[in-house]
Amino acid sequence: MVTQLGLSVMVPVFVCILAGYYIDRFAGTHLTLLFLILGFLAGGLNAYKMAKATLAMNEREEKEEDRKELMEKQRENRPDVKKPKQQSRIKRKNHGKTL
Repeated sequence: MVTQLGLSVMVPVFVCILAGYYIDRFAGTHLTLLFLILGFLAGGLNAYKMAKATLAMNEREEKEEDRKELMEKQRENRPDVKKPKQQSRIKRKNHGKTL
C-alpha cells in the first residue's frame, strides 16, 4: 500500500517535470515550474483518491465482520426447537383403510 501510494504521487510529478523540460527545450518557454506545480497537484489528488478508497474498503470489511458476528450471536441465542410432525387432518381411503 505504501509503495503504491508513493508511486501514485511521484509518477505524475516526474511526468510533468519531463513534459515541462521538453516544452522549454523546444519552445524556448519557462513552463517547467508550472508543470511541476501541476504534477504535485495531480499527485495529491491521486493520494486523496487512494486514501478515500482505502477507508471505504476498510469500512465495508468492518461492517461485514460486524454482520457476521451478529448472525453468530443470534444463532447461538436461538434455541433449537424441533417440533414433531403433526398428522394430517385429511382422511383418505386407501384399499378400504382410513389413513
